[in-house]
Amino acid sequence: MISKAKLMSGLLLFLTLSSTGVAASAKNKTSNAKKNGNVVTVYLARHGQTTGNVLTLNEGWDDYPLTPQGDLVAKQVGAGLRGIHFTQAACGKLVRHLDTIKDMLDYSGNNKITVLETPQFREVGGGKYELYQEKDHSKVIDDYYGVKDNAELSKKFGLNTTAKRIQAIYELDKKNDSTPVQDRAESANQVLNRESTGIRRIAKETYKKHGKNALVVSSGEIIGAYLSKYDHNLSKTDKSLLTNGLIPNSGVTKVYYNVKTGKVTFGKVGDLSYAQKGAKYLQSHKVKESASMKVDYEK
Repeated sequence: MISKAKLMSGLLLFLTLSSTGVAASAKNKTSNAKKNGNVVTVYLARHGQTTGNVLTLNEGWDDYPLTPQGDLVAKQVGAGLRGIHFTQAACGKLVRHLDTIKDMLDYSGNNKITVLETPQFREVGGGKYELYQEKDHSKVIDDYYGVKDNAELSKKFGLNTTAKRIQAIYELDKKNDSTPVQDRAESANQVLNRESTGIRRIAKETYKKHGKNALVVSSGEIIGAYLSKYDHNLSKTDKSLLTNGLIPNSGVTKVYYNVKTGKVTFGKVGDLSYAQKGAKYLQSHKVKESASMKVDYEK
């Protein structure tokens, strides 16, 4: 979970650089993926802005509702995704994930689909360090690695920074006897394995149904850790977003998963152009929201 100030700074950087053409490599990946019949596109979205985000809290498995702004942007992203048919949809086992994916499915015209609600896509579990203020949470990690701030941490670990942050909290929390074992912080490997397994699972289920596209709503830190594991042919903007943990709320990353080889590539990280496109669409169109959403609950 990131601070509001850091998020706004990251968004400004992201939008500025994107408008100057750093997305060329992402376009090439999209073109190549379309030519490969074994590739499924997973639209991997971060949940919308929550009250916890505004309060700069490290939410983890704890949950806060979407803010009115978070709800609006998620709907705009959905409207920006109109014309794309999703064969599969899944989200993390948190209210912020469920509310976000409902908005996106309603407004993209995919509200008949059944959503898989699974722990595989929920945020990183932070044990006793959940609900820390972000600045305090970061200080704990900086102190663990003996660095002065996040900038020095990022310089030290590069694209491995998010995984290193997760691992630090795990190491600090694993001997915390006051918390049940199942509720303690997760290791970086645990986090990467469950997100990777979830993406592979959704992609393969989409392929089996002769589909091409799936929608997954997850959380910022786990998305960052997952993406950092693959496809290092990145723009400076994308590297900055992943290294500094600045994936924006409701930002979408198109993940291209080859179901035959297991190869993973992806386009622009945390792309907000869908929200911009959807906002324009909603200026002249109304979308009828569904009264409910079909959900397959997975414990």
